[in-house]
Amino acid sequence: MWHRFTTRGQAAALKKVVESPYVQSVYVKAIPEIPPKDFFTEVRDFVERGAGTPQPTLPVMREIIGASKVEQLFGVNGTGVVIAIVDTGVDYGHLDLQDALAWLIKTKDNKEIIAASIAISGTTLQYKTLRGQTASVPLDQVASVEPLVLDADESQVVMLQGFTASGGYLPTSGKAFNVVDGPSLYDVTASCNYAVAGLTSRSGVYKFGMTYLYIPWYGGYVSVGVVMYDPERPGVYTAARVDINNNCNFSDDTELRYFGNRLIVDNPTAPTRSLGVAGGYFFDWGLWFDFYAKFYPGWDLSGNYLSIFYDFNSHGTACSSVAAGRGKATYNLGLLGPQNLRGIAPGAKVLGVKGLWWGMVEPGMMWAAGFDVDNNGQWFWTGQKRAHVISNSWGISTFTYDYAGFGYDFESAVINALATPRFLDRNYPGIVIVHAGGNGGYGFGTITSPGAAVGAITVGAATSGHFWLAIGTPFNGFRWGDIISWSLRGPAPAGYVKPDVVNVGAFGIAAYPVGWGRYYYGTPEDWDIFGGTSQATPLTAGVVALVLSAVADRVDPASVDPYLVRQFITSTAVDIGYTPFTAGHGFVNATAAVIAARSYYGLPAPTAPVALIRTNSVFNPGNSWDFQWRVNIPLYFGYLLNNILTTQWASYIQTYIPQPNIGMTSLYLSTTPGGQAVGQLVVTSTNWALSVRAEAFTLTPVYRKSAVVNIPVRTLGGYFTMEQLGFDESVLRQADLVVFRMSYGFSAFDPEFNYAFNTRPVLWVFGWADLNNNGQISTNELTWLNYGYQRHTATEVPVSKLSAKLLPNQKLVLRVDVRPAVAPYPASVPVKIEVVAYKRTPAPDVQITPTSMELKPRQSFTFTVVVRAPPNAAPTAYERLIVLTINGTSYIVPLSYVVRASVPVNRAYELTAGRSDSWYNASELRGGNDWGWRYESGDWRVYYISTPTLARGLYVDFTWSYANTSMIVYTMTDSGFFAGYFWNQGVSYHRYLESGRFTWTGTGGQTKIVALPSASFAVPISVSGYAHTTMSASYPIRESRSFIILARTSLYGGCGTSELIKGVVRPFIEGRDAPVLVTTSPFIRVALSKPPIDYDFAVKFASVLGGGFVVPMATVGGDLSFNMYFIRTPLFVDYVALLYSSRYATWYRISGNNFGGYPWYAVEGVSVIS
Repeated sequence: MWHRFTTRGQAAALKKVVESPYVQSVYVKAIPEIPPKDFFTEVRDFVERGAGTPQPTLPVMREIIGASKVEQLFGVNGTGVVIAIVDTGVDYGHLDLQDALAWLIKTKDNKEIIAASIAISGTTLQYKTLRGQTASVPLDQVASVEPLVLDADESQVVMLQGFTASGGYLPTSGKAFNVVDGPSLYDVTASCNYAVAGLTSRSGVYKFGMTYLYIPWYGGYVSVGVVMYDPERPGVYTAARVDINNNCNFSDDTELRYFGNRLIVDNPTAPTRSLGVAGGYFFDWGLWFDFYAKFYPGWDLSGNYLSIFYDFNSHGTACSSVAAGRGKATYNLGLLGPQNLRGIAPGAKVLGVKGLWWGMVEPGMMWAAGFDVDNNGQWFWTGQKRAHVISNSWGISTFTYDYAGFGYDFESAVINALATPRFLDRNYPGIVIVHAGGNGGYGFGTITSPGAAVGAITVGAATSGHFWLAIGTPFNGFRWGDIISWSLRGPAPAGYVKPDVVNVGAFGIAAYPVGWGRYYYGTPEDWDIFGGTSQATPLTAGVVALVLSAVADRVDPASVDPYLVRQFITSTAVDIGYTPFTAGHGFVNATAAVIAARSYYGLPAPTAPVALIRTNSVFNPGNSWDFQWRVNIPLYFGYLLNNILTTQWASYIQTYIPQPNIGMTSLYLSTTPGGQAVGQLVVTSTNWALSVRAEAFTLTPVYRKSAVVNIPVRTLGGYFTMEQLGFDESVLRQADLVVFRMSYGFSAFDPEFNYAFNTRPVLWVFGWADLNNNGQISTNELTWLNYGYQRHTATEVPVSKLSAKLLPNQKLVLRVDVRPAVAPYPASVPVKIEVVAYKRTPAPDVQITPTSMELKPRQSFTFTVVVRAPPNAAPTAYERLIVLTINGTSYIVPLSYVVRASVPVNRAYELTAGRSDSWYNASELRGGNDWGWRYESGDWRVYYISTPTLARGLYVDFTWSYANTSMIVYTMTDSGFFAGYFWNQGVSYHRYLESGRFTWTGTGGQTKIVALPSASFAVPISVSGYAHTTMSASYPIRESRSFIILARTSLYGGCGTSELIKGVVRPFIEGRDAPVLVTTSPFIRVALSKPPIDYDFAVKFASVLGGGFVVPMATVGGDLSFNMYFIRTPLFVDYVALLYSSRYATWYRISGNNFGGYPWYAVEGVSVIS
């Protein structure tokens, strides 16, 4: 008998499940992650108390972003728009979010109505539309009414049992009640009989159950009674109560009504306890209610169950607050004084989608985008989106979680499909998706998935220092708009620009769930520090809501093309002085974006120097897109959920999977050393005549100097003026961008080499005016500019446009901290401080024609952009800035181009030898690791090669300079697949210890790492029992000639602020080896090439993929020849030689001076059998 079940846990724990003889097949899905609580609250560790005066008029996020100006100019606040927050849930019980809850009315003729509010009036259901108009529908035409929320994780479906009351009590004590939690069914025992006096039941049967809500700020799991009753008609359960005060008496609890209040709070006007929303929709996985996974209304009128939608973490509530908080609660925010926390779009509604408890974000996003599942388990487009924009403040950090790398992977493919009009259904208009890029910087290449998806508007984190005042640090002032140290950096592995834009992420203040303040801080005020790209993303989604709301008089917001919305956001972003791989187009500007949108649609708007900017660039994911939508994504929906994708997808799978048609606003080109590439940049004026000048710039270092200072290990290190460090402040003031770096030795960071940090670096940048003329620096004399911190050996802090941020009477000051974490640690540490000043200079490798143009209103013009790579260019990614000066205001069009080198087989080629950029330098790495973050933290470099003829594989070798540094190498095909799935094949062997910590690894115990990626290999799909016969159980990659090689730090020794690396690639093949072999059954003879490494012996085996059987199955020997006989004809055969190499074994440092070794390498090939 065949059964399926689901479990959750660490990846290492799944090994025991897989090895069980009772398990036939396994499907593994990564659960997207959000930052832990201490990512936001650890900023309080940096607080310095002192006297200060409240400054309530200081600018905060709405003013910085321009949302207040939008409301002032146009009266626009997001009304008419729904923002889907796909996250941990939302606490709608908070005063700031109660009005953000919308309703979904379904009629019996299968229509859906999104309503702002509802009320019963006689025999009709009256409702307000999203834009405030009054409408109605007859009650006898209503199929269901639910709050517009979705528990995609099915995390709290309370199953109810019938009881009759005796003496005003239900006999529930000692009885067990079921709660559905995704794949789990919990038994919760009632500890008492529950009083129901005063609750009228026409049938006399009360339906009772127990909750099992996980709410940490209420002490953990909350188990209280739930009752549904039928006060109007027997058997129709339109009323409910939850014993929110846990006193076993329902009479003093707020009544919940089917056509009325659904908020489970103790006091709606002054809540102190909130347990969520009664009802809404939930997504049953096909385990409890039907064979197929489907969406169900959460309030069952027959009284069989009640779903409760709640926030198990607080993250989703904070996201909702900054996006659309109403600002009804007043908080005393320290030196900012009394404040109301209004979101960017306080008139927008919030569709809460819980998808991070079990990770069911894909069905959650599809439902928000307007898809549903019919009674046969097939997805279909309903004809109406339930949200206008999706905000995703989560991601997957583990680069190897899927068969393909970031941007090509499973989650990115889902995002790209949802963002693409007409891909999933010919009538589907696509949806705007705003996604967090991640908090794994300062290293380059730290974009996560699916923020790497081309179809997402990916957001990085910029600064605003107002939060220091809120938590009581009396800085004299602050600046905003720099990139924080830990914000993601690009490029994506394919070389295109990420992030797209940046917004405030370091840090802000948000409303948190009811009870948060009392539990964590002993205060009745439910707010806290929020930040990261988690915050920058819903802030940007709020700006999207303003844009759509601002044009609703002219066009249905749901019909606006997502690519056009992208242009409104990116074309108007503020040039904050950074580069494409750090800031994309720049800082989001709500005012300019709304003006651009209104002028595009011919609505009144003030004259402004705005235009719409797009390019002709496209990203083609190649075969990985076909694989994701032919195999991997259908496997997830079909195997795990018993669902069939849309009818249009079913037609694709019979023919071909079309590539996603996603427009780009950045320019993305590819060339070869000494070659050229041509792109187009289209500028469209709206209502006004524009003078446009186009120039291409690069970032050139004009000043570089370092100093070594001895820093005591303590909370407060030391302040240094530029003069004390020997730096020329006048040069720094004239620079466009200044980067300060700090590093110290690994022996002071982790002296025991036990992968627990003993100290950590913090680097601050201030402007200082000696207000009391005593020559001493005090906190209230400092203007905060930026800071950086890692839990590793190095950090860096960028500051742009210093001349505009420093007052004439201020000096530039650094504060250098080496903070203690755990003993032992030295009394003081020698720290290297480096400063690099950059100027924007004309890019010699980019030509734009013409250089200027006068545009009439409503006119478009195409600029031609030619990239000419130097003959000695390294095969890596390059970033350039196209600066469009429009009526005197500058805007950034990010340009990235990749140089791909052609490397003949059996010839070594040095990847790092050629010329590359200064900041994103192909021949050096600068740390960026963080032992308090995740897998992606580190400094990544990407290289591109091709082979003119087919090779068997590649020999890849990277070496570094310092003993305590370590590296990992990944190799992908140009379609995004990892080039083989054995260790030391597509990925070099490494051991990940969680929280950004890797063990030291090195080939042969040396400062180098070797891998043997394959050009011909099989994608190992191991799950059987498919729901659809069109899905193959295998996927061959047979003729890879182009590759993407990524190298990154897994540890950084800290001996300097940068470290030289050397990378070498050598494609290899022997003359007797035929990479692509087509033969007939039953015989096949093949010979794999020996790679350029020594090995002791080889274990050879072959697998028939697609059916069939091979003889022999495995042999051991020295040569790599195969002689095989097939019992029956398969689709293709995968043959592998696992090489045991003691000399090239990958050493890994377990702890201290204890080492282990991994000696295996794979050489692999696939052949078609006809």
